[in-house]
Amino acid sequence: MNYRLTGIVCFCIVAWPQLLPAQAPASDFSGPWTRKWATASMYDPPPSGPGPVMMDPARPHHGHIAGVAGQPDQEATPWIADYSNPILKPEARAVVKRITDEEIAGKSHVEHQTLCWPSGVPEVLNLRDDMQMIQSPSGKEITLLYWRDSQVRHVYMNVPHSKNPAKTWYGESVGHFESDTLVIDTIGLNDKTETDRFGTPHSDQIHVVERYRLSADKKTLQGLFTVDDPKYFTTEWSGTADYRRDNKPATEIICAENNSANGLGQQPVIPVSAKADF
Repeated sequence: MNYRLTGIVCFCIVAWPQLLPAQAPASDFSGPWTRKWATASMYDPPPSGPGPVMMDPARPHHGHIAGVAGQPDQEATPWIADYSNPILKPEARAVVKRITDEEIAGKSHVEHQTLCWPSGVPEVLNLRDDMQMIQSPSGKEITLLYWRDSQVRHVYMNVPHSKNPAKTWYGESVGHFESDTLVIDTIGLNDKTETDRFGTPHSDQIHVVERYRLSADKKTLQGLFTVDDPKYFTTEWSGTADYRRDNKPATEIICAENNSANGLGQQPVIPVSAKADF
């Protein structure tokens, strides 16, 4: 018996998708950034809800203004806080009012960053100097470098907080991504820093959450932060701190402590050793 196999051959044509050019991920925040302000040297208000202590709108601040021909220069005006802000508990309001009254009387409040102290969170978001984010290749850490006095923050990604973190200048920061938004959660801060340029205090119970997102054109880093501190604030409040991309190289800005009087009636305490330690 003879058998004949009849084969049917099919030719299938597969259309492969066109390869797109490589694109930087939306969550890549690496590079230098310069702080933007809608309001000079302060946080900007949030889109909605309770916001930070701001200038008294009736007494806005301005820096030194050079006079035009035939007119004298205008010296800088003091920073007058609006301490009527309802976020302040009475104890916090008393501190801000005292500092504001001293400003009006001609005794300026010296910010901690001027004294070369670590800025802490959220006050570090008020620095005029640049900031750089470095994302590790492993994705386990994001490092934030602030050019002023080489201040550094370490954000550990995708891990929980320690049960009882030590109280430090920058606390313990953990982070994660929510789609294209970087979320940084910070606890474990000490109470030695200030909340803003007006001297608003905070306790070591403060809890700060920052949310960073790139603008559509990747030229702006949009920052929204929320502060919770039941000792000094009546409610959670938020502020914005945006940055613009800057391609200039990192610059070391050294903040040197100075033991001389600052001309504002404040004489720094000079440490003295009562006995030799050798």
